[in-house]
Amino acid sequence: MAALAKACGVSPMTVSRALRSGVSVASQTQRRIRAMAEKSGYQVNRRIGRPRQAPAAAEQPIEIVIGTAIGSGNLYHARLMATMEQELSRRSYDCLIRTCGNDYDQFLLLCDALRRTKPKDLLIIGYFPTDRLQSLLALAPPHSILVDQTGNTDLTSTYETISFDNVTAARLAVRHLLDIDRQRIMLIKGPADHYFSRDIDQGYREVLQGCRTSVDEALIRSADFTAEGARQAVAAALAAGVSFDAVFTNDEMALGVLRALHEAGIAIPQQVAVAGCDGLPVGMHTIPSLTTIELDYQRLGQLTVERLFARERTRQPVCHIQLAPTLVVRESTAGELKKDCRP
Repeated sequence: MAALAKACGVSPMTVSRALRSGVSVASQTQRRIRAMAEKSGYQVNRRIGRPRQAPAAAEQPIEIVIGTAIGSGNLYHARLMATMEQELSRRSYDCLIRTCGNDYDQFLLLCDALRRTKPKDLLIIGYFPTDRLQSLLALAPPHSILVDQTGNTDLTSTYETISFDNVTAARLAVRHLLDIDRQRIMLIKGPADHYFSRDIDQGYREVLQGCRTSVDEALIRSADFTAEGARQAVAAALAAGVSFDAVFTNDEMALGVLRALHEAGIAIPQQVAVAGCDGLPVGMHTIPSLTTIELDYQRLGQLTVERLFARERTRQPVCHIQLAPTLVVRESTAGELKKDCRP
């Protein structure tokens, strides 16, 4: 540490403080010391500085439950979880992560664990069937936060939501496809009771109806949120003779759509345009690259943790927050805009 302090022109105590989180050091000085530590390969040891007293609540970590019952569902939640863990760590809080698949015995084990730990704060990420979500909320502290999920009117417990505006996401995608003169847009969604399926179905129908375009139910297909499930859905539609010139789905299922169209010898986007939703990095590397509705999972994670602590400080009322999506046009829908039928 002395050598690092000498190289930076500061005291060893300043170096010690700069290398620890939550300790007040001038930001410019901290950046300079950390940059020098990284460049020199400085090894942090456990005896650096005096141990700080953790917040009282840190004795009980923030508990996070992830629903993984539909498809893989983990490509986007991985980014969300990394952000939330880092934001909690920045505030000197630990988090306890629990996952639950579709197996009912596993769900009962999760409920037992929540009864045992009696979490002070609970964040529930993603999808659970309504009856199971209601059970979790009944076991959770008041005003638990549903993350990346909009909830529904069948839930009787009080809860907050921080999610994306998936209805607007669907509107953006469908309007874009109509703007490049696509007439028959296939929607591939997940199971009917899933909040994302419900939201994008609503946005899809609103845009078509606003453009006075009839909704062909044969163009609305359900899969399981996996690439393989979407590949099978497209293959089945082609085998049944369903005609379409565009597909909107989420990014993970879009991978299967691209595969199915390639196997059928259908050119993308010349014959069929494809648009996804999520903004997964893999979309930049598909052939062709995938047009997507980008959802900022990093901001979602940051906002969730900010909301968690702001609520504790100020006792703010229950709220429901939605983040706006952004259209990112790539090769899978490349083409000149030919019409604008925005309602």
